Formats: sequence, C-alpha cells, structure tokens
Amino acid sequence: MLALFLFFLIPLPNSPSWLSIDNDYSTGGAFWDIDNNGYLDFITSNGNDMAYNKNAIYFNFGGELEREASWRSNDSGMFGHLYLGDVNNDGYLDMAVSYLGIGNISGKIRIYLNNGRGLIPTPFWQSSENLHSFDCCLGDFDLDGDLDLAVACGDAYNQIREPARIYKNNNGIFDTLPFWVSSDSSPSDAIRFVDINNDGYLDLIVGHRRKINIYLSDNGRLPSNPTITFSQPGWVLRLAIGDYNNDGFLDIAVANNGQLSGDRSCVLVYQNNNGILDTIPAFTLLTNTRYSSSVSFGDLNGDGYLELACGGWWESICVFENFSGSYLPTPQWFYNWGRNLVCENIMFGCLRNDHLIDTTEIRVGNGERKLFNLKKIPLLKLNQIFVGERRLTPNEYTFDYLTGYLTFSFTPNIGETIRINYTYSPCCDLGVTNWDRVNGNLLFLNTTSPAIEEIVYERKKEKGIYNIFGQKINYSQLPKRLSKGIYFLNGKKYLLLK
Repeated sequence: MLALFLFFLIPLPNSPSWLSIDNDYSTGGAFWDIDNNGYLDFITSNGNDMAYNKNAIYFNFGGELEREASWRSNDSGMFGHLYLGDVNNDGYLDMAVSYLGIGNISGKIRIYLNNGRGLIPTPFWQSSENLHSFDCCLGDFDLDGDLDLAVACGDAYNQIREPARIYKNNNGIFDTLPFWVSSDSSPSDAIRFVDINNDGYLDLIVGHRRKINIYLSDNGRLPSNPTITFSQPGWVLRLAIGDYNNDGFLDIAVANNGQLSGDRSCVLVYQNNNGILDTIPAFTLLTNTRYSSSVSFGDLNGDGYLELACGGWWESICVFENFSGSYLPTPQWFYNWGRNLVCENIMFGCLRNDHLIDTTEIRVGNGERKLFNLKKIPLLKLNQIFVGERRLTPNEYTFDYLTGYLTFSFTPNIGETIRINYTYSPCCDLGVTNWDRVNGNLLFLNTTSPAIEEIVYERKKEKGIYNIFGQKINYSQLPKRLSKGIYFLNGKKYLLLK
C-alpha cells in the first residue's frame, strides 16, 4: 500500500549558532548590509522601558558576525523597535527608531542616515514631540517617491493615550510635526503599511490592545477615522505582512500578548481574500502561551512558501512550517531557553551568502500604477531596475525590504516593461533580539546544503513525483517499487512509509 504523509522539514539547529555579548535590553532588530561589504549585518535598537541604551550594529565580516557591537549610536535612550529604509534616496538604507520610555519619561522618534560606510551615529532627524512609541515603519503612502514614517504611539501598560501618526518626507526632509494623526488615541504598539485591496495605494494597519484598526487609502489620502476595526483577544505587540498562500494578496499575522489583565495570548493569521481581509483568523496558534510578543514571515526550507516564526517573553521561539499555504496547530521547530530568552523581534536573512538567489520580476506599466509588490521577502539586496531600456537611479524609486513594496517617483507608461532584479534567500537564517540583557541576541544558521536547497526550490512547481535529489520518478514504479524516503509530489513534501 502506498502511504504518503506530510514531512516536517525545518532546517535550523537545536541551539544558537551565534550569541552576542552585550548588556543591552535589545528590542528592535534587522538584517541588512549597512556597511556595503556584501554581507548582512545585525542591527538592534535597545533600551525598551528598562534603561538608557545606545543602538548597535554587529558587523558581518566574510560571513562571521562580531559578538560585540563595534558601532553604537552617540545618543542613548529607551528605544523601541526600528525600521530600515532609504529615506533620502541615495541608495543606502537608513534607520528609523521609535522611543518607548516609561511612565512620565518619553522621547523623540529619530532617524540615522547611512553614508555608504555605515550609519552616522548622531541622528539626522528627530520629531519635535516627545512620545511613547514602541513601533514604527516606513512606506511611500502618498506615492511622491520618498519614504514616509508611520509611528505607533501610547503605552497600554501604563494607560498612556497617544494617537498613531505619520511624518511626511519631503524629498529627504521630514516634517518634525505629524502630517497625519489618527482620531483614535487609544495606545498602539504595532504599525505597518500594506496595500490590502491591491489598488496601488498603501493602507495603514495599527495594532492596539483588544483591536486592530485599518485605514484604507483613498488615492493616497488616509482617513483619520479607521475604515475597518475588528477585535483581538489580547494586547497586539507585533504585526507581520506576507503572502502565506501565494495568491498575490498580502496576509497579516498578529502576535497577541496576554500580560495585561483579561487578555489572552496567541498568534492569529488573517487571510486576504482578493483584496478583502478576513476578520476571522484562518489560523489560531500558540493559545497555550501567555506572552506572545513577535511574529515574522520567511522561507526556511526552499519550497517557496513562507514559514511563520513566533516568539514570546520567557517562552520558546518556534516555527510553523508552511504546507502549501497551510499551518498545522503545533510548531515543527522550537527553541526553549527558559528565563534567559525574552523575544522582542524575529528576522530572516542569509548571513553567510550560502543560500542566495538573484531573480528578475517583470511588470508592465498601465499608465496609472506607481506601486508594485515583489514576490519574495525579505529582499536582501535590490540590484537594478529598468523601465523600458533605462536603468533607474535610487532617486527614482523607493522600496520596503520587509514587505517587498516598490514605488516609483514617476508613472510608468502604458505597456512599458519594468524589470526588477533583486536578491533573496529561499533558505533563510533566523535572528532574534533578546530583551534579557545578560544573555544576548541569537542567530540560528540554516543547515540546508546549498546543493539540496537548489534542487528543492527548482522542483517545487514541477508536475509529477521527484525524489530528494531532483530525479523524476517514473510512474511505472508506483506503487510497489517506490522505496521509503522523502518525495515531492506536485511541489508538496511527503514522507513515504511502507
């Protein structure tokens, strides 16, 4: 009898491949080649609501991360999460950082510029207002060719009310007062730009305690009142954007924390159905936790589907494998470090350059659209863009490496071919920022062999049955002559048992 079962494959080690040496309350985190030496660095924003820390970069030299950060910001603060983006269109990603503070202590949101060799340690811009802010993000919501800054504000833990806001970027110069302010002043801790309805304009999603607000763009103008509001069981701490079922519409994952009285901890995944976001979750995960705090999408096993990585305070980091657009109720990989691990952020990248793929996506202009979305996230490098036969310069576009959005400062003509070449990894490494100041941040290096990774990835869309070495199985061998092992049937992984 031929018996096919789903095969679990998360190629991560059982313990960290790298730990930082520091005494920071690390919160925000990102992977990017900040110093332009060809390798992704590990960037952190630090302090949280615990101490005045400096922000940090652990540089990557030839695939090896330094354990002690050799770059520190000149300023110290109680910083929340960070977001990277090229705010002055010079081709180098800069860093925006939120300021959490505690109680009556608040601070200014700030941006550090990248000069091509690294971040300048003194902020280039600061908000004129002192705020409590745990999260921020960058996106060209008004489609004028530069990245604007959205900030989640307030503090649910201390019941401090402050509305979410957007600071407008005017050709590399930010307003110090917000251009847009939400009418809802209830505290928010998570914020992201996403084009939910695929109309070519970025919408805004804001996570609060017990609810999510969505502001749908009207041709680049956001309403002050939320267009859609739906309830949550807990305190929304993180949002992740990604197309988990590969249908071309970006879905949303939410980390609900249960620390505050009456709140329930879990991770929820909401499906985007042809531009309409379901308000009933497609997947409800980690309901037996108490402190879910982070969630992120990325491909770990090279099958072209996004895994879902989750973490919590004093709880396990875990990964839910994506089975062709579906997640099982229990994770397929986890790492538990007990009280030593307080996960704040999870990142995907490729730090040894051992699983990199350059790809070119083709789009066609329609004379109206300026916003496009790339299929593979996160982007690890944007190599070149051609519109027609002309190669664009960085001042003609913006991009978001986390969500894959690309915007132009002009409108491509009807029928004009757009070619976008970028680098991504189908078998990512996994990074974690750790609020525990004694034990450091973590990195788990992907254990996939580069040769196997190519076979698995290239065969994912082929019809028929293939073995782990990419060899097609003759149907005359079925079922009696097929031996035990791992097989790929029409792109799905199976384990054959007899």
